[in-house]
Amino acid sequence: MIKEFGKIGASSWLLKKGRVIDPAQNRDEQADVLISDGKIIAIGAGLTDSRAQVVDCRELWVVPGLIDVHCHLRDPGFEHKETMESGTKAAARGGFTTIVAMANVNPVPDNLNTYYKIQKLIEKKAVIRVIQAASVTKDLKGRDLSDMASLVAAGVKIFTDDGQYIERASVLYQALHLANKLDAVVMLHEEDTSLKLYWPTAYEPVNETAAIARDLEILRATGGKLHFQHLSTAKSVELIRRAKKAGLCVTAEVCPHHLTLSVDEISCYGTNAKMAPPLRTILDQEALIQGLNDGTIDFIATDHAPHALDDKNVPFDLAANGIVGLETALPVLLTKLVHGRGLSPAWLIKRMSYLPAKIFGLPGGTLTVGSEADICVIDPRVKWKIDSSRFLSKGRNTPYHGTRVQGDVRFTFVGGRKVYSGLESLSYLY
Repeated sequence: MIKEFGKIGASSWLLKKGRVIDPAQNRDEQADVLISDGKIIAIGAGLTDSRAQVVDCRELWVVPGLIDVHCHLRDPGFEHKETMESGTKAAARGGFTTIVAMANVNPVPDNLNTYYKIQKLIEKKAVIRVIQAASVTKDLKGRDLSDMASLVAAGVKIFTDDGQYIERASVLYQALHLANKLDAVVMLHEEDTSLKLYWPTAYEPVNETAAIARDLEILRATGGKLHFQHLSTAKSVELIRRAKKAGLCVTAEVCPHHLTLSVDEISCYGTNAKMAPPLRTILDQEALIQGLNDGTIDFIATDHAPHALDDKNVPFDLAANGIVGLETALPVLLTKLVHGRGLSPAWLIKRMSYLPAKIFGLPGGTLTVGSEADICVIDPRVKWKIDSSRFLSKGRNTPYHGTRVQGDVRFTFVGGRKVYSGLESLSYLY
């Protein structure tokens, strides 16, 4: 396998004769893309530039770089699970050019000093764009609010205690009220663990739907913007659908695993299929896909959650929640939704790039002339088997190990830099 990272090759690139798919412009056609000084400077047929390094993109798709608003990089504090470098290399391998890192690191970014230290780490080690979210509450304990005003003044726009449900309604009320004044968004992990209701593998669906219902009512009182992470049930989709019809400023995401795996498959994968929220039924899965189709669910996010082997190599009820997703999201969704269900490539790219960028005001999401050259080049034809031992992430916790997929990332560009180039060895294909 050939992998390349960092500043590579020419400062100008000419991507020739690819299928250019850009939902932001309703573009889906064969064209050339010319990149210079980090920007897209032209798109069209028959482009030439003697200074540019030419990349033959015939039979490949040229799309905006993927955007993931929900991933765990574990750095600082849990570098045995993932580092800034390994996590962002995994993201580049998966075609992602911008990711939002969750706040459950150590120390928690609940103040300016810690936030600035993480920013320095990002500048030093990240190979793609990383947006660091701050925590809603101090030390993720759900009691006292973080220094939200100072953090927003420093550029933070996203707050989340992801991994922790904010049990105290009064605390969430204060957070949403303040976030509304600051024009920031709060992202919520909705599992009310106080209900103490279990089904064969994890909390029952009511733990999620009860949390969503409560927090929608709080939002009605405070105003502002609220984002619901990793929806997993049909009833959750319906709650969000009603909230949007009522005019609440609500957005929602779904993860690839909830779209492609069901509770019936957990016995096949063991603890590598343990996550929060858990896998649900086929009926829930269909409701999630319908939610994406009608706009109730806005986009797809990975919830990339790497763990050490010891975190998973224990009895199921003791195992850590979460799976890795940055390197499997695109091939799995191409296989299951595009090749398998006949959804269009533009449908998927819109929900993995354009919409998350638009909704959260993030870099990328389009191939518009003059925009940053954040680009993913995809080979939709290649057939291969996922092998967790080849991951660039330090995490190996995936239920997709051994899964046969069709489609993979050939190149990833960030700001005109080729940060990933991959050609798979024959032993990797089938």
